[in-house]
Order: sequence, then C-alpha cells, then structure tokens
Amino acid sequence: MKGPGMSPLKHRRRRPLAVGLAVFFIAASFCSCGRQKETTARAGETKARSARDSVEVDRALAKAATEALGDHEGAVLIMDPKTGRLRAVVNPRLAFEQAFPPGSTIKSFTALAAMRAGLIDRESRTLCRGRFNGDGLDIICSHPKSKTPFNLAQALGYSCNYCFATLSGRLSFEAFRATLASAGLGSRTGVNSGAESAGSLGQGDWQIRNLLGEGDNLLVTPIQLLTAYCALINGGHLFRPQTADPEKFVAEEKARLQIDDSQRTALVEGMRAAVVYGTAERARLNSLPIFVFGKTGTSTSSNGFRRQGWFVSFAADANAPTEATPESLELAVLVFIKRSHGSDAAVVSRRVFEEYLRGRGGEGATERGGEGATRRGGEASSLRVKILSENRVVSVPVEDYVLGVLSVEAAVEDEIEALKAQAIVCRTYALKNRGRHSSEGFDLCSNTHCQQYVASNSQAPEKMRRAVADTRGECLRDAQGQTADAFFHAACGGYTANFESLWATPGPSYLRGVRDDSCATMPNHDWTDEIPAVRLAKALASDPLTDAGRRIDDIIVTRRDATGRAEIISIEGERRRQVRGWAFKLVVGRALGWNLLKSSRFSVSRRGSMFVFRGSGFGHGLGLCQNGAHVMARRGATAEQILEKYFPGTRLFGGPQATAQHRTGVVPGTETQSDTATLAKQETSWSSSAVLRISDSVSMPGQTLSSEHFRVKYPVRVPRPEIEAAIRILEAARRDMVARNGRALSQSDNALDVIVHETTQDFIAATGQPWWVAAVTRGRRIDLQPLGVLRRRRILTSTLRHEYAHAVMEANGGSSVPRWLVEGLAINFAGEGPMLLRFKGKTRLPLDELEQRLQRPLSSAEMRSLYAAAYVEVRDLIRKEGEAQVWRRVGITQSGASATDCGGGNRVAVSYR
Repeated sequence: MKGPGMSPLKHRRRRPLAVGLAVFFIAASFCSCGRQKETTARAGETKARSARDSVEVDRALAKAATEALGDHEGAVLIMDPKTGRLRAVVNPRLAFEQAFPPGSTIKSFTALAAMRAGLIDRESRTLCRGRFNGDGLDIICSHPKSKTPFNLAQALGYSCNYCFATLSGRLSFEAFRATLASAGLGSRTGVNSGAESAGSLGQGDWQIRNLLGEGDNLLVTPIQLLTAYCALINGGHLFRPQTADPEKFVAEEKARLQIDDSQRTALVEGMRAAVVYGTAERARLNSLPIFVFGKTGTSTSSNGFRRQGWFVSFAADANAPTEATPESLELAVLVFIKRSHGSDAAVVSRRVFEEYLRGRGGEGATERGGEGATRRGGEASSLRVKILSENRVVSVPVEDYVLGVLSVEAAVEDEIEALKAQAIVCRTYALKNRGRHSSEGFDLCSNTHCQQYVASNSQAPEKMRRAVADTRGECLRDAQGQTADAFFHAACGGYTANFESLWATPGPSYLRGVRDDSCATMPNHDWTDEIPAVRLAKALASDPLTDAGRRIDDIIVTRRDATGRAEIISIEGERRRQVRGWAFKLVVGRALGWNLLKSSRFSVSRRGSMFVFRGSGFGHGLGLCQNGAHVMARRGATAEQILEKYFPGTRLFGGPQATAQHRTGVVPGTETQSDTATLAKQETSWSSSAVLRISDSVSMPGQTLSSEHFRVKYPVRVPRPEIEAAIRILEAARRDMVARNGRALSQSDNALDVIVHETTQDFIAATGQPWWVAAVTRGRRIDLQPLGVLRRRRILTSTLRHEYAHAVMEANGGSSVPRWLVEGLAINFAGEGPMLLRFKGKTRLPLDELEQRLQRPLSSAEMRSLYAAAYVEVRDLIRKEGEAQVWRRVGITQSGASATDCGGGNRVAVSYR
C-alpha cells in the first residue's frame, strides 16, 4: 500500500533502506539480548559470590561461638533478625528441644504488656526499695542502690526486680500471657532442624514470679526466645527460623506482632542501657564499633537448685535507640549457659560480635567518609603487611598492627597518655595509607617507608597494650570528616614542620607547623655536626640533584620557612645547584649516615676545611613530636590534648566510647580547637599556689586530694596523676572566671567538693541521672562520671569548666536565675557553644517557652537543641552588652532584681556528655 502522494517508484526505491533498517534493528536486538544476558550473568556471579562469602562468615561465626562457649554446657544461636535465617547454631539439641525459665529476659515483654495497658511509659519512674517481698516471693535487687527513681530504660538496664514485681498489682496476668502468646512463646517455632519442644505457657494461676521469668508456668526454648525477641525488635515480624543456604533461602512469616514504634524504641533504649552500664556492662560490648543492645537473664532451673544464664542481643547499624530501626538490624545472637549467670552469657556473645565485625568488614571494607575503615569506630578488619626482613606478607588485625608499630616506634616511651596519642597517630596513618603498596600485593611495609613494625609483640609492656586497648578504633579526622594525614617524628626542635614548605606540595591546614616548647629539655633539641668539605662534596655528588662537582666552595641557606627550617639551599662549587632543604638532608643522610644532619632545621657555616651545621630536632618534624608528647604527658596532658596541640583542627573519631556520644544524642566532644589550645595552656601553667594535699577527714570511701580551692574525693583505684590533672583544670577555670566576669561574681575561698565516681553505675545511683549525663552540680558539690569516661569522650575539660560555672552562679544567684541564662553562660564559659550550634532549631523559641522546656526536656536530643538555643541567647547578649555585664546579671539577680522575666525554682545543674 502506498502512502498519500507517494509513487510506486519512490516506494520501491525506499525498500532497500527499510530492509537495511530492519536488519540493523534486528542486529541491535541480538546485541541487546547479548548484553542483557551478560549483565544477568554478572549479577548471578555477584549473587553467588555474595552467598559464598556469607557461608564463609557463617562458618566463622559458628567457630567463634563454639570457642567462646568453651567448656560451658550451653547453646548459641545466631540469626538474621530481618528474615529468620539461622546463620549458626551451637548445640541444636539444647537450643531446640529443652525448655527453661527465661529469667529476666522476659522483662522486655512485661514492659511491653504494661505499656500496652497504659500503665507505664518511657518517663514512668519507680523508686527501688532494694527488695520485693510479697505473693510468696522474696527477691532482692543486685544493682547499685539508688536514692532516685528509675525510669523504664534504667529499670530494664539494671533488670530491677522491684520495679517489675510492683507491676503485679496493676498488670493483668491474662494481658501478659496474651503478649507472650502473640510472640510465639508456648508453641513450636517450626524450625526446620530436628525435634523441637513447645515450651510451656501454663493455663493455671500465674504469680508475680512469672513477671520476672521464674516458675514452671513459663518455660521457653532458646530458639523460641530468640524468634520472639526478633519479632519484638524487627517491626513485629514473627518468622519461622530456618537453616538454609543463603542462595536458596526464602523468609517465611508466621504472624505479626503489634508494637508501636515508641514502645519498641523504649525497649531498645532499656536493652542498650543494659550493655552500656547495666547487667551486661562487664562484656564491654559498648566498646565495639557497632550498636549492640540486649537483655540478660538469670533463672533458676526447674529443680530450684542450679541457675542458668541468658543473653539475647542485637547488632544494628545505628547511633541511637531511635536510629536502631528494623531496617538497621544486622544480627541477632542468643547465648544460653547452664550453671551460669546472664552477665557470663553476655561475655560469650562478645566473641561472636567481634567475629561478625571482622567478617563483615573484609578486605577493603570502608567506613563512610574514611579510607579503609569499618562503619563506626574507624577500624579496618586487617592489613596486609610485608615483613621485609622475612620477605613475606602477613594479614594483621589493625589493633595488632598498631601494637607492633608501637613496639618499635615508641619502645622507650613510658607515659601512658603519650603512648595513647602515638597509638592514635599510628592507627590513623595505617588507615589513611592502606593500599600504599597495592600494586605489589600488600598494604604497608614494615620499615620507615611506611611505619616500622615487628610481628612478635607478645612481650609488649602492659602500658603499651593498655594504650592500644584504650584507644581501640580511634583515628583523627579533618574538618571534612576525612581520615587525616598523620605523621610523627622524634623531636621537632621547637617548631613542628610545615607540610607545604617541607615537601613542596600543598598540605592540610593542620600540618602548617606549631610552636612547641615542650621538648626543649629533651635529647636532640640542639645538635652540631662538622663535615669535611671533601667528604661533603663526595656525598652531594652521589645524587644528580645536589652534584656541584668535586669541590664545594659554599653552602648557603637562601630561604627559610616560618618554622625555621631550611627551605631552599644553594650549593656553590664547580657548578651551582639549588635544592630544597629536606632533599639536601636526605642526600647527606643516605651517603654519610642518618645521624648526620638530623633535621632540615639548621644553619651552616664554613670553618677552614669543615662545614659546620648547627641545628635542632630529629626527623622531618611533621605532626606529633614524640619528645614533646612525652613532656606534655608527664605534665598531666591527656592524649586528646597532645593531639590537639600537634594536629590543630582535627577531631578524634570512633573508639571504645565515642560511639556512645552520638547514639545518646548528647553533646559530643564540645571543646573547640581554639578553646582547647587555650585551656591546655592554662592547665600546664597551673599556679604553684594550688598546693595538693592528701586529706584523711573524708567519710566517703577512697581518698581525697585537695588544692587551695577544690577538694576532690576519688576511688583508690584512680591514679593520682589523673586527679591532679583535673584539679589543674579546675584551678585554671577559677582564674579564668575572674578574668572573664570582671569580678562581677564572688568566688568563695571555701573548697568546692568534687566527687569522682568509680563507675557509671555508682554515678547513676548517687545522682539519679541517666547514664548519658556527664556531671551534676548541687550547691558546692560536683558529682562526676569516671574521669576515664569523660576523657574518652573528649569532654573532661569542658565538663569541669561547665560545672564550675554552675557552682559559681549557684553561689551568687541561687535558684532565682533563669535556667536559660545559667546554661547559656556555662556553655559559653566551657567553650561548648560552637559545637552545639549544629543542634540549633530552625526557629527561635520565646524565652518563656525555652525556660519551661529546659525544666524537663523529653530526651537527650531535645536537651542538646535547648542548650543550643540557650547558648544563642547568651551569645547575642554578650555581643550586645559585653561578657562581664552578662555575668553581672547573675549577681544582680542575687540581690533581688530580675535578670529576665523568667522564673527559676530549685534545680540540679547537669552536663550532658
């Protein structure tokens, strides 16, 4: 058929074109099919490879669980909480076929039933009396005594028997039983691996002991309890547990458990509390670079004689309970041990999580925003290191590698804080330079080209091991969140080097060089080398860059950089050569030995046939000065302060406790760079008038160390130098207070009491505050979390200054000062403001609303936002009136005038960490 206006001839002429197009599209179709098949094949290969990797990880998890269980009679179950796939089972007979009382693990379901009934919520509080006696049950609480009521998270974290037993008077046992049944307890799970017990969900009279997981009315198998807990946490999906090949596995949902997000978050919060400071604290799961939360239980066996320990736990890619969403869950682990306790089961689980992290990271695993690290904590699973002396490549866990480097590079260091700083620098360098030798099949070499490393570090000193353990996973990050360029050297000679002028290439701002007077009394600060002109000429002739001929007439430093190093050197001889100072030093070192010209920070003169070099420092001078760090640590500086000195503008990231800062929604690392540098200077220049003395007139157990204005009570096990350093910070804060408020506020000469608690549990018990609170001030008494906790969070200095400001304002203005003004001034004085600004809300709150909400914040996240708002108000006042005048408002309020139109009331001042 021809188209309109088209002749048959024209139509015939177009036929070849049409045929050609048809052939083209058919060919293209075949090509497309070929590409699609190729893409499908690649996808299949990737899936198969992923499945193989998963199988290998599962085998490693099973092995780790078996080893961790050791000689204990027990079972370990490892499951994917989002699908029900059993990844590993140790002792299936015990895990599937035998039922036991669940002990305190059942308290999460008790709490859920009570929340559903409207009897409690996250903010409900119960004062523990230490013992419950009633309904035929007499049971004590083993957690630290507390003078303040527990909220739900604390009650779960401490597994408080009294709190849960007292629910019996209000909670319907039928409602409780229905909650358990909906989670699958009392019926077989349908696991596809051998015989299975149904457990027991009795129909008879239920008693209070059943709310605590005791008695024969409630018996569960380990597999039942794990699947029930998964449904509790994964959004309500009750899966049939299955052992299956990852490639062939298909999830099977049996039922749906109705649970609100708020209820679920409350339970996660309580389970996280158990890990951080409660019944599972001993396992140190909080130090792992992943969000672990769980519930312990210790129950009495049916014969009433022996006990058994339970621990049900989860790992999530999260930073806080609110972020531990069903989608973020990665692993579920249940450990059951006969003749044991729940805390023992938690310890066993740690080995499983460690293996999971190792397998999940794999080679090349990266952390968001960093090179060669896992998700959180800045760790990489392992490094491929070539041992040059043995010509072999070994795979070394990162922390073992750091210890091996310290064994060589810091062999003579004996100051623990200097060792910690060195460990962080070595770890940061390794993570930043991972793959430096990738073209040769390994990551790093074992000599100074990378970092000196020895594989045999079993004899490393205890301090060195402690330094690595205490900084596990910590690395330095720049302002953009990238892993920093971290270097170290023996001695800077008074000024660290500038990266750009040393190596003639742009460098980061934190490596521009800083003045350092700390190493002035240490070896290699000053040196003199005399080199015969003939010998020097021969050495320089060994490299075309410096070859000026057979004779050298003169050597002139034609340009120095701001750090005093020779940047450009002119060599006058038969020829004229111009070379950078560091290149000159390297050429001489290679030819004549590295102990000649120890650095490029030197001057040179001619004396007869000799060239005389007078210099200072040893090494390239970049980054950490080992001699300076040693002196700073000896004078009381922390590792954080040392690193802030040598890498200004960087931040520590990761580590045993750092994750907790972000997960609890509290203020992380609030000292700004400029403020910290100033504080460090104040702390090291502590007035000699603050004489320390031991006091015996203290009723509290432990010791007391006093200065002129502070009396610190602390546990015997806390090293005295740590207390001395804290007192130095407080004395510096006192002097700074006078300087900043223009004596607008009076400071009592009576000593201020500072109580350092040995554990977080002790702090909570004494103050009644949540675990994320760093300190509490009441009148002239400051209660502190353990100093180690504050130091690891890099908020020791800011916390002490913040609380001292509270004490001064309390003494001057009492409870009549508006809280927003008090908090804003304390934040400003502590130097926390700039970091808090990122939590500032989009809209500015009226002062009366800000004051009202500060009285009772609903969460730590809201507290941060409110603190930021208070800081903004005070910052603007200071800009308008001057700081001394704003401080004067506190003093004015004391005399009866109103600082603002906001009221006060009795209160406790707290710092959030």
